[in-house]
This record gives sequence, structure tokens and C-alpha cells, in this order.
Amino acid sequence: MRKKRPMRQQERERFVKSATQLLLDLGAQQSEYLAYDLAIQTKVGLLHLLVTENNTTGPGTIFTRFDDPEAARQVVDCNPSSGKWNHFYFDETVDQAIENLTFWLKKVLP
Repeated sequence: MRKKRPMRQQERERFVKSATQLLLDLGAQQSEYLAYDLAIQTKVGLLHLLVTENNTTGPGTIFTRFDDPEAARQVVDCNPSSGKWNHFYFDETVDQAIENLTFWLKKVLP
């Protein structure tokens, strides 16, 4: 079996830029929470987001948290207590990660 090469820094930076631009294009604004950079209104309440690059393999991670976990659980499988709904991309290319993120966001956006 061939060993997977770590993702180049340039690709991880492209992931952060592409994911952030996607969120802004969908209407994300500055988040009031210190732990998150962005927030977007969904059909189940406010979703806070932080886009980061991974330090090892894969392009990056999107850390998220719904304000209303109970409502969010009606649409997606988020943490019932905290509302966290994180997306980890370790094995995907940048394009695959953005495609996956878009798929999941369509489930919660109005």
C-alpha cells in the first residue's frame, strides 16, 4: 500500500480561502462568538463557523456550532448538548472537501 503524502501548504491555504468564500457567498457574516469567525442564518437558527487548515494530512476542518441544538437535530446529526456540527477533511482533496461542505450546508440553509 502506498503511503499518502501530506498536503502542501498551498493547498491547505486554498481550502481556507475557498471555504471562507463559499460561506460569504451564502450570506455568512462576522460572528459575535470569539471562538468562531463567521455566522450564517439557517432554517434552524444561527450557525457559527470557523474555517481552519489541518497541520498534518488533508486540507482542513470547519468547526461549527448551532445556537439551538434541539432545532438543528431535526435536520442534521449535531451534538445534542453543544450544537457542534464539525466537518473534518483529512482524506479529501480541496475540491472534494468544498463539494462535501456545500452538500451539508444545503441541508440547513433556507
